[in-house]
Amino acid sequence: MRRRRTGTRHVAWLLTAAAVLAGVGSITTPWSSSAAARGKLVLAWHTSLASRWLDPQEHDGTATPDNFISAIHDALIKNQGTQLYDHPALAERFSVAADAKSATFILRKGIKFHSGEPVTPQDVKFSYENYRGAKADLFKKKTERVEIVDERTVRFVFKEPFLDFPTLFGTANVAAAGWVVPEKYYKQVGPDGFKQKPIGAGPYKLVRHEPGVKIELEAFEGYYRPVNVKQLVMIAVPEAATRVAMLERGEADIVYFVPGELINKVGKLPGVTIAPVLSGSFFVEFPGFQNPKSPFHDKRVREAVSLAIDRRAMNQAETAGMGKTTGNWINPDVQYAIEWPEFERNVEKSKQLLREAGFPNGFDVDWVTPLPSFYSRGERLIAQLREVGIRGRLQTMERGIFLQRLQGGLKDWPGTQIILHGARIGGSWSYWYEGHFKCGGFNARDRVCVKELDAKFDQYEKSINPTERKKLAEEIQRGILENYYLVPVFRHAFVNGIGPHVVAQKWQDVFPTITTGYAYPWEDLKVKD
Repeated sequence: MRRRRTGTRHVAWLLTAAAVLAGVGSITTPWSSSAAARGKLVLAWHTSLASRWLDPQEHDGTATPDNFISAIHDALIKNQGTQLYDHPALAERFSVAADAKSATFILRKGIKFHSGEPVTPQDVKFSYENYRGAKADLFKKKTERVEIVDERTVRFVFKEPFLDFPTLFGTANVAAAGWVVPEKYYKQVGPDGFKQKPIGAGPYKLVRHEPGVKIELEAFEGYYRPVNVKQLVMIAVPEAATRVAMLERGEADIVYFVPGELINKVGKLPGVTIAPVLSGSFFVEFPGFQNPKSPFHDKRVREAVSLAIDRRAMNQAETAGMGKTTGNWINPDVQYAIEWPEFERNVEKSKQLLREAGFPNGFDVDWVTPLPSFYSRGERLIAQLREVGIRGRLQTMERGIFLQRLQGGLKDWPGTQIILHGARIGGSWSYWYEGHFKCGGFNARDRVCVKELDAKFDQYEKSINPTERKKLAEEIQRGILENYYLVPVFRHAFVNGIGPHVVAQKWQDVFPTITTGYAYPWEDLKVKD
């Protein structure tokens, strides 16, 4: 898979003040006529399905909803394949003003929702103004108004230069303010009704929805790109052994998340291809470490946790060594992410730090909660921490509930807790910080609040000087890592299985999207006769 650093791309002007001030021309992409869709593709999803993932208006601020909104819905621009955020979708072209105080989008001719109703600038305006998911507060704070210029043109006018708008607007695993829902239908059925029977403008329309269990989709004949597979079925299969058995029996064509103990078996299945997507970074979080009563309030204790973790063993056991042990919790392929040396493992030094901090016999942790459904990683973390005297219990939950509790803040994580989280976010380092660290952030809330770093981040967001922004970004990341506010573990390989029914010369043909570990754009996949 070809991966590009954001800073090297020809569209890097969108990420820096100097280049934004230079302006941009329109972008157009011609499409061929739609081919007849055929066949059926079954995806075995690795957690239960949350109905709210079918509504882009309530985006979680993670990569998880991408599978579903990219099938049912569509955006003005989006990340797709090797394009990080500026792939023209419902908009055939767009431009950003030289002063970065407005952005104009021109819709494609003849685009429709699955209901047959046309996609209009009014639907775009409604979707943007009523968006309440991740980053909604930032869009509202920065936007002065949304103008409908004509029957195909919509303009976003900002109160001040909004340098990050195109990247933020078009990166689906960060926010979904650019994804368009039909205003009339949405108002008619309400948010709850929409989650059960969504209507979008994407390549697939909903046929049947069993909440939490299964989603059956059918190719939308009115889509502006060719859709190759007639039926797309997504099934929730939380048990890894069951997913692998479905792949072996031909009941599933793609299975997500093959755990370490099953990788060798899947690799030996006839016609099956392993897809080790180098994806998100896993990191340890200490909810409420700001409280002096928390053992994690002491930097020495947080460092002791880091020293206890055997990252290389985790990588080998969980991904057959196909992941990467890196020092930063932010992936290195986004703007302004810094390189950081791998953290060492030193059990004796860890015990020494705990003694110095007043815990010669260690201490108990109420819960260790891993990102669902990576529970074995949580178990390995618990075993490694036990070696230095930190004793914890594994807490499991459905992913939808886990994400809701993140957004609920510290009240949903009482006592002494550890979270083993994983994230894959595109675009910029700042989206990682705002989403998972900043006090009041969409997924961070009040679990992590470091005032001096948040003050620097406010300065970063207000700056239009690329040199200053880069300097602040690096200072903030160093502050996090040097103080062990979050403890990086490793960048995991999201190991998946591709069955022989799927047309692919190599696994990257099925997993080309570089901002997530998932197998879209769905319309591009093909199955054999």
